[in-house]
Amino acid sequence: MVEQIILTALDDVLLSVSDVVELETAADAYERLKPVLTRLQALDVPVIVFSQRDRIELEPIFLKLGLSTPFIAESGSAIFTPADHNPFTPALGERDDGYFVMSLGCPYVQARAGLRVIANVISHPLKGFGDFTVPQLQRAASLSETAAHQAKAREFSEPFMTPKAVDPAVLQQAAEEMGFEVILRTAEESRFSELVGAGAGLGVAAREVIAAYQQQMEADTVLKVVGMSNRSEDLSVLAAASEQAGVEWKAMDVVGSEAWVEAISASF
Repeated sequence: MVEQIILTALDDVLLSVSDVVELETAADAYERLKPVLTRLQALDVPVIVFSQRDRIELEPIFLKLGLSTPFIAESGSAIFTPADHNPFTPALGERDDGYFVMSLGCPYVQARAGLRVIANVISHPLKGFGDFTVPQLQRAASLSETAAHQAKAREFSEPFMTPKAVDPAVLQQAAEEMGFEVILRTAEESRFSELVGAGAGLGVAAREVIAAYQQQMEADTVLKVVGMSNRSEDLSVLAAASEQAGVEWKAMDVVGSEAWVEAISASF
């Protein structure tokens, strides 16, 4: 029975951004992680990855890592649980091909339409992934052609170039008035922020995952949750979700696969 889970960011935490994008040249990082992930699996400690990336981007990464655990995609817009490795009764979400999917935000077409409306409201153009051709996105996001195709395969949210000339508070207010949320990224993190449905977010997704694992436990057992990220915002959100769920919580500020392996090896 699962008594501990790990909620970890992907980019610059479990793997560097370059290792995420260039799968074929990241052998060292993947080989470094595999033994630790195998050990956690033997200890019955699920590793739940969260990311702003979409399912199509994440699947080849998980395949190389040997991960078959639930994951949180598109900045908390959906939780995907591989149907062949479903640990939850009842299942978390509805069956969709090879997954049980819990959608927390909105369909992609709504996010695309919402971005256009918000741009009109703030009188400033907002360029989303859907507005880029594949070659343009390759250049703007430093992606390979394959990675750019994958990044455009959104299902729930729309990344867009963060406008430098717009007050973030104005952008957020306009999004909220339209029934959306904006997840802002700093220039150091990314050139792109994300527009998600009002019901989406890392905190919401984390609460759903935590509750699903709690539901499988005996009544007198307390779930232990480890949160790993290099963003204080992520750790604060995960801490709040854990507090609301009444679980034990431990935060780890981690950058890169080497530090990730060291942190896990010291704790498990």
